[in-house]
Amino acid sequence: MIVSQYKWLTDVYVAHRGLFDPAVGIPENSLPAFERAAKMGFAIETDVQMTKDGVLMVFHDDTLKRMTGAEGKLCDKTYDELRALRLADTDCVIPTFEEFLAAANGMNLVVEIKAHKNIGETEQKTYDLLKNYKGHYCIESFDPFVVRWFKVNAPEVVRGQLSCGFTGAFGPLKRWLLAELKLCKWNGSQFIAYDAATIATNKAVARWAKKVPILCWTIRSQEEFDRLHHSFDNMIFDSYLPKTR
Repeated sequence: MIVSQYKWLTDVYVAHRGLFDPAVGIPENSLPAFERAAKMGFAIETDVQMTKDGVLMVFHDDTLKRMTGAEGKLCDKTYDELRALRLADTDCVIPTFEEFLAAANGMNLVVEIKAHKNIGETEQKTYDLLKNYKGHYCIESFDPFVVRWFKVNAPEVVRGQLSCGFTGAFGPLKRWLLAELKLCKWNGSQFIAYDAATIATNKAVARWAKKVPILCWTIRSQEEFDRLHHSFDNMIFDSYLPKTR
C-alpha cells in the first residue's frame, strides 16, 4: 500500500551506499559514490553512526578493518583519527553526515541509523541535520527502538523497520520478534525494508505489504530483480545498473 505522504519512497530506485564501483576506484559510502548516484538520478541509501567525540559519520561496518585496514570500531575513534584513514586504498575519506547531505544534492534519501547503545543523541543529531535537507528523506534501522525514537520525538519523519531472516543471529525470541516484524506497530513503522534472501517467503512481509510500502535490500542483478519484483514496491540495489524506472 502506497500512502501519498511517502509515495516518493517507491518512485526512484535506491542506490545502496551510493552508486559505488570499486573497479573504477569509487568505494561504497564515499562522496564520489553519492555524487555519482545523484548525477544519475537515483535515490541514495547510506549508514550513519557517531564517533567517540560526537560527530556523525557515514560508514556501514561496526569495525574499520574491511574498508580502511585499520583496527577497532568507528564508535571508539575520534573524528580526527577517522579523518586520517582512507577508504579501500583510494584517496576517499570517511564522509561526515553533513558532507553526505551536500553530495546527495536533494535526491531522495534512505538513512540507516546503525544499532548502538544509549539511543537518543545519535537520533537527535541526525534529525537536526535532516531538517535542513532540501529533498525527501526517511530513516530506517534494524533496531526497533531507534525507529520508536522517531515516532515519539519526530513523528513527521518517515520511518521504517529494517529486517531479515536473522539465521543464527540472537536468541530465538529476539530473532522471532525481529524477523516476524512483531514490533513494527509499536514503533510506528511506515515502511518495511526486508532482505532479498527471504522477502518472497516471509508471511509477515506479505501481511505488512497490505498496509505499508515494502523495500527490498539488496538486489544485485537484473535476474534477481525479475525473480523478486512482485514481492516489493521498490528496491535498494548495488553491483549493477538497473533499467530506468
